[in-house]
Amino acid sequence: MPFSKKKIVCIDWEDAASNSGYYNKDKPKETTTVNARTVGFLMENNRKVVKICAEGFEDGEFRHVHAIPKGMVRKITILSEGK
Repeated sequence: MPFSKKKIVCIDWEDAASNSGYYNKDKPKETTTVNARTVGFLMENNRKVVKICAEGFEDGEFRHVHAIPKGMVRKITILSEGK
């Protein structure tokens, strides 16, 4: 399917984060998750995952696909319905 027929969405999601290095047991480093926002062509949206891509071509090819586990998704906003 050509990219012009795909919805363009903005996904707000919570990403995992980590700290590296040495830790003091009495004063651990604080580690929190990171709020992220990703925009692209909606490729798939099911109960397990949302997939979007950054680039689409007239011949139906896509690249730079980003798969976000559904449990990390906070909000999906449709920016364009496609043609």
